[in-house]
Amino acid sequence: MKVDKKYIWDYDIKTLDLKNPLVLRWYLARKVNFGDYKSLDSSVLKKNLSKLDIDPTLKMMISKYYVNKRTKTSTS
Repeated sequence: MKVDKKYIWDYDIKTLDLKNPLVLRWYLARKVNFGDYKSLDSSVLKKNLSKLDIDPTLKMMISKYYVNKRTKTSTS
């Protein structure tokens, strides 16, 4: 996943190690909280969603989105 500095203005993104699970979850939570879903890898987001420190309602909404998306894909 490519690091996008648009919403990470207060950190030096050159030093972000997205292979570190804690850094990755922080980065994903930051992107989700700012509503920047376009550059996120959906498989990485789904895998880490339960561990993200984000609003529980937002977490539930994202989870339901992926469940509905999977249901629509399987019935098509």
